[in-house]
Amino acid sequence: MTEKAVKLTHSQLKRLAILDASQEEFMVNGFAGASMDRIAQRANVSKRTVYNHFPSKEVLFEATTSDLWARTKEAATLAFNPEQSLESQLQHIARRCWELYQQPDFLRVARVVMAEFIRSPIQATEAMERLAKQEGGLEAWLAGAVAHKVLKIDNIPLAATQFWGMFKAFAFWPKLFHMKSHDEYQQDIIDANIRMFLAMYRA
Repeated sequence: MTEKAVKLTHSQLKRLAILDASQEEFMVNGFAGASMDRIAQRANVSKRTVYNHFPSKEVLFEATTSDLWARTKEAATLAFNPEQSLESQLQHIARRCWELYQQPDFLRVARVVMAEFIRSPIQATEAMERLAKQEGGLEAWLAGAVAHKVLKIDNIPLAATQFWGMFKAFAFWPKLFHMKSHDEYQQDIIDANIRMFLAMYRA
């Protein structure tokens, strides 16, 4: 499920079922070919119930995208702590994200979203702009480290992209495309990436 099914109401459980069904439908038929009728059938609910929760296919896909971004951002969010080493805090962020990228349901949604973004670059741009407005993530931690003068970064978004570029090359993209896993070298990869990153930006 895309949201925690803990103490949820009947309506909330139906919403989760619709989101899960929509991900399957988008995966099989893409956004353009997806059918609200088939989503209702997959979720075992009425078409009216689907529209009560999601007025359109566009809103439903946006909810799927937002859920993916929220999970990614949450895993990468950590309040900067001047009492802890830079290495230990970046380790914490990296391990949490690597764990997220190992979850089959997350990868399934990521494949759905990425496939649709390839078909619709405009949709991808709009989604990225929404994501950029959300608080949290590595950028917030970097800003805290810069404020405490332990990192010297002139362009925080660029630095964050560099960090994730090194990280996702091993932790995310191979899994997304069903390539060779690097999980057995997880700690070595994380350590090396952090050393390179801090060699560039440590004050």
